[in-house]
Amino acid sequence: MKSIEWWPKIKIFINSVCFALSLLLLLYNISIVGFFYLLVTYGESQGTMIYSLLSVAGILLVMIPLVFRMAEKKFYHFALIGLHFLAAFLPILMKNMNGVFDRLL
Repeated sequence: MKSIEWWPKIKIFINSVCFALSLLLLLYNISIVGFFYLLVTYGESQGTMIYSLLSVAGILLVMIPLVFRMAEKKFYHFALIGLHFLAAFLPILMKNMNGVFDRLL
């Protein structure tokens, strides 16, 4: 009888779950509906903070497979980290662009 090697299957499962959850957080963060829902529900300061914290949570979820060497294709993980950083700074960029457009118009 052949013994089943569980560790490779567990690594693939944990990697897939962390990547999928991080991708779902990114899709929610980048969608305009998610951002404005947080702004309307919690106000501008708390909504922006929660928005940025969701991006940080997504980064931490992607880092788990990288730290424990579970990820085989690291490019997708690093790309997801970069997109989460972009999403975390999106409210700051929107405020700065608002100031630029006020001066131009």
